[in-house]
This record gives sequence, structure tokens and C-alpha cells, in this order.
Amino acid sequence: MVRVGFVTIGQSPRRDITEDLVKILPKDVEIVEAGALDDLSPSEIREKLSPKPGETLYVTRLRSGEEVRISKEKIMGLMQEKISMLDNRGVDIIAILCSGEFPEFVSRTPILYPDKILKGIVSGIKYRGKSAVLIPAKEQMEYARDKWSPYLDIPDIIPISPYTSKLEDFSRVGLELRRRGAGLILMDCMGYTMQQKIAIRESNPGARIITSRGALARALTELL
Repeated sequence: MVRVGFVTIGQSPRRDITEDLVKILPKDVEIVEAGALDDLSPSEIREKLSPKPGETLYVTRLRSGEEVRISKEKIMGLMQEKISMLDNRGVDIIAILCSGEFPEFVSRTPILYPDKILKGIVSGIKYRGKSAVLIPAKEQMEYARDKWSPYLDIPDIIPISPYTSKLEDFSRVGLELRRRGAGLILMDCMGYTMQQKIAIRESNPGARIITSRGALARALTELL
């Protein structure tokens, strides 16, 4: 039995993510979860971790299903604590359940960074057509444009929350991107579900769509 440690920037367990992952991962995988916000109440999170001007905003989910917005800079220590915990529990590999950019954490156990996996995939695709990147919040648009412009030729940046939006909203986004001629779509958040991907594909059937969780699951499967 292979043990995979999943670390979320929110609260664990993230069944909303692992339900999709287990459909792709090998059958003999044991999942061990930890969350940077596991030991904090919603009020403590808002008081201590809300982003201030100049800090990088990340969007995640609490155990209750509530969406929260936190500062990347303020959760680095909490992320390291949970990674160290999983490292000491003897998991075989650790994967971060966030497609945001992170520094290299300290761990004896190999760590998978979805951000690096996505950049590797996108940089390996030679595509000169119209592209789009989906992100959870409009406040992240400038950050996302800076992040993906080296890999995609002037992509459309579309904010749509994976946690508060309905499937119909994703269908509408698919139709709008079809109207704009977007043939390559990157869903840059681990919160985006396979059902949301399907909703976009059904309204924009010609597009190629890459999800963060799909890319992570397939990279894990290759390693395992």
C-alpha cells in the first residue's frame, strides 16, 4: 500500500478534491490529509490570515465548505508545519493541493507542486491560438497574467470561483470563451472540479482543457 500525503492551504479533509483524484489514482493508494488551517477557527483565519495590500491572495475552502481568502505569505509557516508532520508520518510522497506558486519546502519525502507540473505541461504545448486561464478571484487577475504570460500568448484571464459558482456559470464561461475563440483553457485552481470542466467542454466542445487536479493526479499515477 502506497501512502500519499495531501496538504491543502485550507482545511482537511478535502473530499471535494480527493473524490476526483481517486478516480484516476491507482487502487492501492492510501490518502493521508493535512490542512494549513486545520487548527484555526473561521474567525481566527479572517483575523490573522486575511491578505493585506501587497500580499498575494489565495482562495481556498474550509471543512464546512465555506470559501476563504488568505495571504500566501502568512500561511508559509503553517504549510511547512503540516508538510513536516506528514514527512514524520512516513508517507511515500507529498502533494500540495493548491496550484499557486510556493517556495521549496523542507522535507525528506518528495513533494509534488501542481504549479510546476502545470507550467511544464503548458510550456510543452506549442499553441499559437487564443487561450484562457480560469482563476478563483478577480483580485488575482494581474498575478495570473504575470504568471502565465511567459507560457501563453496574451491569455484571457477569467475569474470564476470553484466554490460559490454553479455549473451553469461554467457553461456560460464556456460559451463566452467559444465566442472569443479560445482553443486552450487552463483551470488554474485545485478547487475546480471535473464536473466544472465537463460543463465548459460541453459548451465549447472544440477547446482543449487542462485542470490542476487532473494534471496532479496523472503525475502522481506516473510516479506510483
